[in-house]
Parts: sequence; C-alpha cells; structure tokens
Amino acid sequence: MSDELEFFFDPICPFCWVTSRWVVEVARQRPLEVTWRPLSLAILNEEISYEERRKASPEYPDSHLRGLEMLRVVHAARESAGPGCVGDLYTAFGELVWNSGPPEGDDFDAVMHEMARRRDLTGALQRVGLPVELADAADDGSRDDDLRAEAEEATRRCGGGVGTPILSFAPPDGPGLFGPVIDSVPEGDDALRLWDAVSTLARWGGFAELKRSLRSFPDTPLSSKLARTGTQVR
Repeated sequence: MSDELEFFFDPICPFCWVTSRWVVEVARQRPLEVTWRPLSLAILNEEISYEERRKASPEYPDSHLRGLEMLRVVHAARESAGPGCVGDLYTAFGELVWNSGPPEGDDFDAVMHEMARRRDLTGALQRVGLPVELADAADDGSRDDDLRAEAEEATRRCGGGVGTPILSFAPPDGPGLFGPVIDSVPEGDDALRLWDAVSTLARWGGFAELKRSLRSFPDTPLSSKLARTGTQVR
C-alpha cells in the first residue's frame, strides 16, 4: 500500500528544489504516491516587507515574481492536462533554473540575478509534451486567486510563518511540515533514513518544531560556487 504525500513547491526556491529531488529519490525506492502542488513565495510574502530581503539582494522580489509566473503556467497546465502533469513540469522548470551553469560572478548577487532572470518557458513545456501556448499564462494574474487559495490551504496544514516546501502527509487531514531544509540531495539508503526520520516526526502527535537557523546554500549547478557556504536566503 502506497503512502500519500502532497508536496507544495515554488520552482524558484533552491531549498525546495533540493528537497523535491530527495522526495523523487524516495519515491523511486518506496511505494510513495506524490501529488505536486503550487505554493508561491511571492504570495506567501504579500504581507511581509521585502526590505530585509533587499539588503541581501535588490533582486530578491523579482526572483519570487519569476516563481509566481512559472506557477501560473503550472496552474494552466494542470487545468488543461490534469494534475498528473505537474510533477514533470516542475522538474522541467526546476532544471531550467537550477541545472544551468554557474554565473560568471561568484557571489550571492550573481546567483540571485540568475534566479530573477525571466526565462523562455516554452522549451520546458515541449519537453513534457504540453502546448507551448501555455507559457502565455505566466502573465495571467487572474490565476493568482486560485494560487492564493492553495497557499492558504498549505499553510493551514502546518501553520503560518513558513516557506517552501511544505510536505503534507496522508492529505488532506494528515500532518504537514515545512521542510526539511537541506543543502544537497541524499541518495540510496541515506534518502530513506532521512525520509523515515521526517515522516516519524510528522506523525508524532503534538510534535511542533525542531529547528536551527544556520544553513548553507544548496548545492546545484547554478549555485555551485556558493554551495555549502552560509546564506541569508530564505
């Protein structure tokens, strides 16, 4: 019998990307049924000032807008082709961003500039067999109300003050967690050990929080020059 998980994601979040690849690795080894759902950081941060984030990089808000644009396309694709296309489309968008080569600069601003750069999404759509016209949805703000409702649903499951990813176990009534926040993708038995630890904590009645604020930048091709160095990105 398969475990069921809903994974709420934003393609522009590097931590979310790494965690998602871990979940894919777990699903390769275990009977895990994953439903991929959008969770926009731009929407989550609507009532939060970006002033502190701009101190880290002036392009911080633009990077979140790029994530929202991609999620509008995800919303349109799900509407057109059903929820089964979302996981593959997230993979295509994530690889478009995170599997690109490192920028010429070796600092956080250089990586953030790449995160904030608008990309042609038609190739990713073609790769997963979806109409390239769906890329036009990136500018369709009428989809934001649905995406906002989805963000509200995700945060209801694990509480406010969170980001991406959110893992919702045995949805819709099971426990939800923000995270885990990791900087590289565990493989094989390591992936399963982490899964067992996280799912055990998620299902432990009354468990609320286990946290340390120190974190390092995720190890992706785009961010390879910053990987495992301290970061202010959230």
